[in-house]
This record gives sequence, C-alpha cells and structure tokens, in this order.
Amino acid sequence: MQIFWCKNCEVPILYTANKNNNKVKFNPYFDLEDEGVEEVLEQGNPRDYSKLLDLKSIVNQAIKNKRSKDSIEEIFNRIQNKIYGEKCPQYIKEIAIKYADYKMHDLQNFEEDSKEHTCPECGTKVHYISKDIRPVFMEERIMLSILLEEDLTEENIWNGAGNRYIINGESSDIVISELYEVDNLDEKIIKIQKRVKGSNKKIDFSKFIEVNKDHFNYIDKNAIDFIKRVKKVFKQRLSLVSFSGGKDSTVVSDLVTRALNTQDVLHVFGDTTLEFPYTYEYVQRLKERPKRPPFLPVDTSNQDFMELSNQFGPPTRVMRWCCTIFKTGPIGKLFRQIAGQQKILTFYGVRRSESISRSNYDKITESPKISKQLVISPIVDWHDADVWLYLLTRGIDFNYAYRLGFARVGCWCCPNNSKWSEFLCKIFMEERSREWRDFLIEFSKKIGKPDPEVYVDTGKWKARQGGAGVNTGNIKLEAKPCGLGDNAKNYDLKRPINEGLYEFFKPFGIINKELGDEMLGEVYILDYKTKEPRFKLQGNLGKKQLKVQVLQDKYVTLLFQRIECQLRKYQFCVNCSACANVCAYDAIDLKDGYQIDETNCVRCMECIAHFNRGCLITKTMKIKGQ
Repeated sequence: MQIFWCKNCEVPILYTANKNNNKVKFNPYFDLEDEGVEEVLEQGNPRDYSKLLDLKSIVNQAIKNKRSKDSIEEIFNRIQNKIYGEKCPQYIKEIAIKYADYKMHDLQNFEEDSKEHTCPECGTKVHYISKDIRPVFMEERIMLSILLEEDLTEENIWNGAGNRYIINGESSDIVISELYEVDNLDEKIIKIQKRVKGSNKKIDFSKFIEVNKDHFNYIDKNAIDFIKRVKKVFKQRLSLVSFSGGKDSTVVSDLVTRALNTQDVLHVFGDTTLEFPYTYEYVQRLKERPKRPPFLPVDTSNQDFMELSNQFGPPTRVMRWCCTIFKTGPIGKLFRQIAGQQKILTFYGVRRSESISRSNYDKITESPKISKQLVISPIVDWHDADVWLYLLTRGIDFNYAYRLGFARVGCWCCPNNSKWSEFLCKIFMEERSREWRDFLIEFSKKIGKPDPEVYVDTGKWKARQGGAGVNTGNIKLEAKPCGLGDNAKNYDLKRPINEGLYEFFKPFGIINKELGDEMLGEVYILDYKTKEPRFKLQGNLGKKQLKVQVLQDKYVTLLFQRIECQLRKYQFCVNCSACANVCAYDAIDLKDGYQIDETNCVRCMECIAHFNRGCLITKTMKIKGQ
C-alpha cells in the first residue's frame, strides 16, 4: 500500500497494483489463499488446502533464511526443488510455484516508481505521503485544537503510518509525545470533553470516495468473490461472523451479508465485560436496526477481572491470560453448545498489517484457540486506508471511539494498548483510566517495585513476566523420594484430595477403583488399549498426601512431568476454559467443576501438552528459574 496526495483534488490517493493496469506486471493483491480456494473448488477436495498452506510456509521460510550472497534465481531454484519434492497433487505445487514467483519479484522491488503516479480523477501528478492512512474526524480535530491552542477544525487533516498527522497533504510538525505533556492538561481535558459533546459538525469525505472509487471497486469485488468461493467449498459448515464492534469486523459483517445475500448470518459478540463503553453503544445500535443481523447470546465469564488481576497479576504483553478467560473461553463454550458435531466457518476481521504477530496470518486456517472452527479472514491483506474507504463509501455506522482518535478498539485495560490509546482513555474515559492506574500502582507496591508510579506510567508493567511478587503457593508441588525407587513419588498437595482429583487423570487411561485397597485410598489408572495397570494413586479423601507409583511405562520421566501438570491444575484450577477450548473432541466440561467425558476423550493428551506446565494459569505464574 502506498498513499499519495493530489494537490488539485486535496485528498489522499490509495495506490496498489491493479489487474486492469497494463503497466503493472505483478499484482500485490495476489494471494495464495484466493488461488487455492478457486482451484480446490474445481478439483473438489477441500483437504488439499492444508497442504497448500504447508507449501506457502516453505516459500516464506526460504525467503526469510536467504543469505545476502544468494541471487533471486538461486533462492527460486531452491524453493522449486523443495516444492516439487513434496507429496501432494500437481496443481497444488503449481499454485505454490506461482506464489513463489510473485514473492521473487517482490524481492526485486518491481513496484512502479512513485513518479509515474497520477490522480485517477484529474490526471495531476501526485506525491507520496504515507504507507497507510486514516481519516481524522471533527472530534479528534477539536481535541488537537485545544491541546495545541490552535484552531485546526477547518484544516484537511489525516493520520498516516506511525501516528503522524498530515495536514493539507504535508507532514505536520505535531509531535505526539509532546501532547502528553502539554501545559494545563487537566483543564484542557475538561474543555475537550465539553466541546466534543456539544459538537455535531461532520467532515465531508465525498471527494475522497469519488477519487478512489476504482480502488474501492477492486478490493470490494475481490473480497466478495473470495467469500462466495469459500462458502461454496465449505458449504456444510455453519457460517458465523465474529463481531468485536471494531471497524474491521464491521466491514467483514457487511461483506459477508452482501456476498451471501442474506441478513441471517449469525453474529457472535464476545463480550469480555472489559470493552470500551462506545463499543457497547455501537453493538446496541446495530441490534436495534430494522435490518439487523441475528446475534447469538454469549455467556460472559463469571470471573471478576480485578480480583484475578490482584490474585495473579494484571495481564501483560507476555501473558495475556485475560483473552482465554474472558473471550475465547465463553465463545468456545457457545460454539461447543450450538455446533455439536457440526463444524464452524467463522469470518474474522483480522488483518496482517495490524501487527508483526499477525503479519503471517493465512486467509483460511484452523483456529489455534477454538477447535472445530475454520477461520476465514477476507480482508487479511487490507490496510487501514482500505477499511476506511469501504466504511465511508458504503456509509456504514461505526464505533464512535474512532471519531475520538482511537486507531483500534478493544478492552480498555489491554496491555497491548498504545500510549496514544491510553492518553485518549485518560481524556474520554477519565474515571476508568484513573481507577486502572490506581490499581496498577497498588499492585506495583504489592510486588515490591521501588518507584511504582514510574513503573506504571512508563508502561513497564506490561513487560512483567511470571508470578514474581504474588502468591504462587498453590502451583508449587512438593515431591519427596519414595522407598520404591524412581518409579514412585510422594506429594504434599495444597488442596485436600476429593473425587474431583481423578477427573484430571482420565486422559492417562481408565480410572479403576476396584483393583486398589480402599483403606489406603488406592486408585489404578489402566491403559485404555490393553486395560493393564499403568500407574496408581494412593491417597485418602480429605488428606493432602498423595503417592504416585508407575507400574509400567517406557517413559517414566515424561509421565511424571505430565502427572505433575495435572496435579498443579487440580490445586489451582480457576475454570478458565483453556483446556476445554483446546480439546478437539468436546470431552471437557466445566459446568460443575472440571469433568472429562470418557466416551469422548481419546487420550490425545492435548489438554496437558498444549500449555507449558500443563495449565494456562500455572504457565502465567511461573517464576523464572523455578
């Protein structure tokens, strides 16, 4: 994506290569997923698609590992040899080679020189201004005017990549970091709140829409066609739209509704209970529209975010435990309830340009967090400029937070929020921002930070790792040697033994209480194939002492590691739903405590092996070196 400015039309021009432009030899919108779905549709074998993604990974890895002395031809030849050596249908290999060919040209920077660009409306030469852009609405202009003590409400303002303001087609001298430290900030915040609330003036974007209409038609058609092809290939799946209340999911909702020609596509709004207040207002407006999509009810988590944050620390960029407990957990539960054995096709608004972590996302992929879900991302290659062009062209209502200057909306307490987002929260969500800062400062004192206010205000709390400073007693296991040798261990548990303990051992095999001595509290775990005893537990109900003795297993050390994962989970389970979400067989139920349905469990051990130390929370609270 390249954004240019036309001085004559006084609007940004969105430029990407267009298939209909003869000057352009290679199409940056070429996407392996687009080609793959079309070919798979013709061949009639959806299972081939996963192999296509494997070949794509081969191409990307080869480019990532290229040496400076490697020529483009050498890299391409290595990729070709690797692809042709794979076992898969020939047509899949040909698509992957086409993708590799495109990537090679991309490496050589075969894009048009910016001097060749002219305005599609008036033919005037244009100049480059940014690699992405978003509109600046009147509410944000009012805020800037008050902060800078200069009226900018009538200026032509946009915001480019890197949160850089562009005024009348030129980079401004506004320094974002200086806005955080302006004089009399508290007084100015009151003025901003008052003026924004009383303003109803709108910005006219009609010229921007008109000049970029060809670009809109291009990205719109590509997305609509892709959704239609995907639905045709995966027609047996239940279609859903994951709706967050943000601009991207708003676009996807509209695209899917148009592509499938129905208002009846089910929408899922995963209310984390931590959303921006503007998000709740927007979702409510959407639900009250005459032509509104049906929303599936999602039970919110019964956990209290502040209590959990106090218990094992606020979520950080390294350990965002909140997403599992407050978002994917409740949504995963809903999907398991409504889908049964039917697989799900979920349309998401995720985009590669949003972050480095999302830059390698595929257009079609199995969900890493929720089983039985195939994730479709029809705008994965779009940029902010594309999203805003779509919203403005279609005249779609959107979340009010964007008018205030937020580039992204989500949870108000998210550790991934930028300093700019936190600054806007301080202005427009003043009370909530103050309460969260006060909590972080108190928590910082609790874990022994010498200068808690600096620790919080500089954002260092976002980088905290593990459970240092908080009570991690329940995730610790104390094991003592046993006279029976290396095949047995004695554990002092933090929680008394009850019947719920044995649920955690069902993934290892069949629970058998008849073989053991009831007086000693012996319970045998049988191999689910041979029905032979694998290991036994010895511990009386109500007591905290447990002996584990391995009777037969090739990998005793590994077995004990997995047993200890389950013991830690037993001691500290908070019903976060992480285990249930990774189970592909719907064997785990948390309605009445942690329970495993043995008729569904296939003993794949994924609920144990998926997380480091076997559990999301124990992973979160692990202290380095312990």
